[in-house]
Amino acid sequence: MDNREDKPESRSAVVGNDALPGVGRRALLRGALTAIPVAAGMSLTLGCGSSSDAQQEPDPQNRQEALEALKVGNRRFYEQKPRVRSTAQIEQIWTHTALTQTPFASVLGCADSRLAPELIFDQFIGDLFVVREAGNIASGPTNLGSLEYAQAVLGSKLILVLGHTRCGAVDAAFRGAEPGANIQSIVDAITPGIAGATTLDAAITDNVFAVIDSVRANSPLLSKAEADELIYIVGGVYDVGTGVVQ
Repeated sequence: MDNREDKPESRSAVVGNDALPGVGRRALLRGALTAIPVAAGMSLTLGCGSSSDAQQEPDPQNRQEALEALKVGNRRFYEQKPRVRSTAQIEQIWTHTALTQTPFASVLGCADSRLAPELIFDQFIGDLFVVREAGNIASGPTNLGSLEYAQAVLGSKLILVLGHTRCGAVDAAFRGAEPGANIQSIVDAITPGIAGATTLDAAITDNVFAVIDSVRANSPLLSKAEADELIYIVGGVYDVGTGVVQ
């Protein structure tokens, strides 16, 4: 993940249960999980365990801690060592998020089904505010408005523009494809930012930087928050083959 403000000339990867009266959501979920069989030779980690297994981690209090939490969480993900939460901790999270939300970071990511930020960064309910659109773009006011809401109202301390390898939207723009329909608007939004890229990987990286520039240019609110050192606006590229974000 990269929080550089200047775009370098050359670079590698940047980074409802109403039908079940009397059954609560939590009891239903716990019952469902305990009913899942585990195949021979396979382990099943569901992100919960006994209180003795629970890994206590403080919530990020500033943008530096938010960035570090994403880096450490991604490392847990690709090393296949997910954080374990006790049932008591999960109950506490449910109680908190039923009343409010306090995500420590926002992710502007691609709509690709392989890109699931809460999994990639080993986070849980209420940790991340996620905005997704093909090509991880923010060319419309609604996407930008969502990111602004996360920062100004919910207190998000970081915005991560998250691209990924083998991105079909960027590939279409890189090849000069004309898919038509509303899909064309996605290609058209990406194309200017990847001009000059000689490989798809370079185009994916360039697109991340272009989107960061677009967020800063088109959202005075977020640009000021960054200048006031309230947030970072950073970029990363998720490798769909390895699980690593760079």
